[in-house]
Amino acid sequence: MRQVWITGPGAVEVREVPEPEPAEGEVLVRTAYAGICGSDLHTLHRGHPWLPYPIAPGHEASGVVAGGDNRVYVRPAVACGDCFYCGRGRPNLCANLIGIGSHRPGAFADAFTVPAAALAPVPPGVSLAAAAMIEPLATAVHATTVASGLGGATVAVLGGGTIGQCVLLAALAAGAGRVVVTDPVHSKRDLAVSLGAAAALEPGLEDEILATLDGRPDVTFDCVATRGSLDAALRLAMRGGTVVVVGVGHGPLDLTVEEIQDHEIRLAGSAMYVPDDFAAAERLVAAGAPVERLITSVRPMDEAPDALRAAASGGEVKIHLGGTP
Repeated sequence: MRQVWITGPGAVEVREVPEPEPAEGEVLVRTAYAGICGSDLHTLHRGHPWLPYPIAPGHEASGVVAGGDNRVYVRPAVACGDCFYCGRGRPNLCANLIGIGSHRPGAFADAFTVPAAALAPVPPGVSLAAAAMIEPLATAVHATTVASGLGGATVAVLGGGTIGQCVLLAALAAGAGRVVVTDPVHSKRDLAVSLGAAAALEPGLEDEILATLDGRPDVTFDCVATRGSLDAALRLAMRGGTVVVVGVGHGPLDLTVEEIQDHEIRLAGSAMYVPDDFAAAERLVAAGAPVERLITSVRPMDEAPDALRAAASGGEVKIHLGGTP
């Protein structure tokens, strides 16, 4: 079968390998759809923060259990259930976390083995393509939970990629009043408006954001996580706002105590998800959340190197690799 490996910075291989045999407690899944995530691109560019190269990625995925017709999707962060954080209901911070597509080979392959605990049934009426979007939507649901109190709130979402668009959907589902999305790519701005954003603007147009929201946003979600985007988020939040960092960033950031303390800004990180976030994301997708509209192309597994380069270029929202379910 085909299996994709990232072997070093910028280096992608599609290997022919034997089909894996599931160990006790594992399941063999034939891949239907596997989404290229921002964290996969970080792995491609500079390595995974948890692991050395090579890595067989793929954690946003759906498929069919081998030998049957059970449709499943992947919940890729497998917590130990015993550590300090798991004991406090925070398995997303598990000290012994195992990641599908990072610690162990993932779904960028025709088939993959996975602990049964990392699988969930696809909700009735939900397509396999939409099921592969439940994981990124759960990330967004968790971010809105971290923000809390979105009912009637004004919101700014910095970044119109997959996570930014999912945050838009999750924020509206949580009752946000008006949401503005920023992104440099015109098609992503158009998509955000079609999904319910009050406006979608190029980055840096602070006055236009304030005019659309009739003031500063109650909550700003930074789905980019660069020095520039966090600076922008803090400026928007000035005096009593909340900033939630959702994007996968890298390296130090410039902050001053004065802007956090004097202006009573709440700055929070949002890490992955917990089981309740998946349950909420499932309900949203089953109720018709238009997550399939975020999928801009589906490419065969053989084209993984080109697909990863296309995803890195920023022109598309979600690229899926298609397997052989």
